Amino acid sequence: MTYRDLYARLNDHPFKPFRIRTLNNNIYDIREPWMVTVGKSSAIVVTQTQKDEDGIEIAKDWKTLAIAHMTEFSDLPSRSNGSKRKK
Repeated sequence: MTYRDLYARLNDHPFKPFRIRTLNNNIYDIREPWMVTVGKSSAIVVTQTQKDEDGIEIAKDWKTLAIAHMTEFSDLPSRSNGSKRKK
C-alpha cells in the first residue's frame, strides 16, 4: 500500500465505504472520506464518532496508522440491504 492508494480510495466517485486491514489484523471501517487524513508515511484514522446536539457526526477518537502497515482495503457491506422496517 502507498499513500496514493489510500488517497485514490478516499477520492473514488461515488465514494464507497471501505475497511482498512493492518498487519496485526486490526480493522478500521471508513464510512466517510473525512474520517481519514492522508500523509506520506502515515494516516490519521477516526476510530470513534459521536453526534453533536445538532446531529452532526464528529470525531471522538482517532489513531495514527503507518501506511506501510496497511495490508488490504475491502468494501463495506451496503447499508441499504432492506433490513430497515417501515413504520
